[in-house]
Amino acid sequence: MSREQIVRDTAYAIWEAEGKPEGRDLAHWQQAEARVAASAAAKAKPAAKGKAPVSVAKASAKAAPPAKTAAAKAGPARKG
Repeated sequence: MSREQIVRDTAYAIWEAEGKPEGRDLAHWQQAEARVAASAAAKAKPAAKGKAPVSVAKASAKAAPPAKTAAAKAGPARKG
């Protein structure tokens, strides 16, 4: 099946899922193209053997430490 046919079928499925609205054909086509492209990209990057894929959220959480709260930045509370 050609890529265009896959996009066409995906756009049709999106249109049906949204209740078959009129006038949204371009938006459905663009959504379908994005889904097909994302699917192709995911298939092109197989996970390393023996390792589970890391989600984007987990990867970014490992990259940056959690932000400090305003109270933590101010230092210990003073008793008065």
